[in-house]
Amino acid sequence: MNDSRTAAENTSPFLTEPVGRLLWKNAAPAVSAMLVFALYQIVDGMMVGRRLGPDALAAVNIIYPVIALFVGLAVMIGVGGNARIAVLMGAGKTHEARRVLALLVVLGALLGSAGTGVVLLMGEALTTALGAEQEVKRLALVYLGTMAPFFGAYILSFILEQAARNDGKPGLAGAVMAGTAVLNIGLDYLFLFVLDLGIGGAALASGLSISLGASIYVGYFLLKRLQRRNGLRFARPTFDPATMTAIVANGSSELFSALALGIITLLFNRSLMHHIGSLGVAAFAMSQYLLMLGAVFFNGLSAGAQPILGYNCGAGAIERVRGTLIRLLGAGLVVSCALVVVGRAAAGGLAALFVPDHPEAVSLARTAMRVVAWSMIPASVGTLAAGFFTSIERPAISLMIAAGRALVLPGIALTLLPALFGGEVIWWVPVAAETAAALLAGGALARWSVGREVNREPAGLVVSLEPATDLLGQ
Repeated sequence: MNDSRTAAENTSPFLTEPVGRLLWKNAAPAVSAMLVFALYQIVDGMMVGRRLGPDALAAVNIIYPVIALFVGLAVMIGVGGNARIAVLMGAGKTHEARRVLALLVVLGALLGSAGTGVVLLMGEALTTALGAEQEVKRLALVYLGTMAPFFGAYILSFILEQAARNDGKPGLAGAVMAGTAVLNIGLDYLFLFVLDLGIGGAALASGLSISLGASIYVGYFLLKRLQRRNGLRFARPTFDPATMTAIVANGSSELFSALALGIITLLFNRSLMHHIGSLGVAAFAMSQYLLMLGAVFFNGLSAGAQPILGYNCGAGAIERVRGTLIRLLGAGLVVSCALVVVGRAAAGGLAALFVPDHPEAVSLARTAMRVVAWSMIPASVGTLAAGFFTSIERPAISLMIAAGRALVLPGIALTLLPALFGGEVIWWVPVAAETAAALLAGGALARWSVGREVNREPAGLVVSLEPATDLLGQ
């Protein structure tokens, strides 16, 4: 099937409109939504740093691996379960979808309760294992202990936000996300600067905000059940083994990504504590906020391109797939170069926004940001390539790139570079790892572009299980 024939037979705008216009129209809303959430996290970090200093920032970053574990499990349940719900809703099996939604809520509540219990019983052992010492450990214990009762709300909020989108209510999901972010910032100011509640106040602000969001979602689906309205609502949960298996399988790659990020953060923190101390952890935390902005744009571009790539891949419109890929990589290169220039030029000013009264921490963070900023250029290639291969049903290749970026290559770089060149070179670890991942991703893209055409390959299980070794040829 050739491109002209595909266009003639299907009038979907994804197959007929210019791909550049489609990419802009689809990516802009996704980037905007992610940017709101990222800015909230940055402002939250600034308030903690300005009021409580670099040790507080280090404490929040130290406990991230614990949070990442529960976030990863929540993402697995939420993404995997809501994918199952979408399939059932599309097949007209609305009642079964409602039962799966109820199952997700039960699983989320159980997971949240388990997480609360583990943290309250083993908080000190966990913070010690994460490398926290002295004042950083004390602050980490307070923050983690205050957050623990809200784990269930965090998980339910994520699950039900996805469910609201499945129910055709993206406006509700966006409004709740923006509203909780604004409320969190307001409560941060109240608890930190007015009531002087310390780092526990920052955790309390986040917990109360996310609990309100979770309550709105629960109320929405409960009201639909009471009024017996159409669409997605709560029903008697199903505990069918096949459904449970589908949820785990659908969300397994998301779980891996979250856990890998937690592991690498743990390794970075321990290495920084050993080579530089708590100021190094704080500087790393500040540089991560800069990288977060890059991730917002790259993930937004990837999300916007996904339906364009999927539709045209399925229709065999190979040239439109290639055209979308070229524009996607070009946009990523422009954005990443701009972020590098801004990040390096404004590094000192950005660091001073977090800890203005700690010149040593500002100096170290400025150095870290100016180096780490270079990683955004290769990161755009790795992120967009992984999303591209997912969109054209090559999840094995996508997972290989994601695993390389998230865990394998950073782990190798973190082990080798400080050992060979000393602790000061640790800031170059993200640059080295992302560059290696970009080379791997670039090789995969080049092989796809000059190799088999998507319109000659059947979609489905055979393609999704394509061996990763096929990337490198026989």
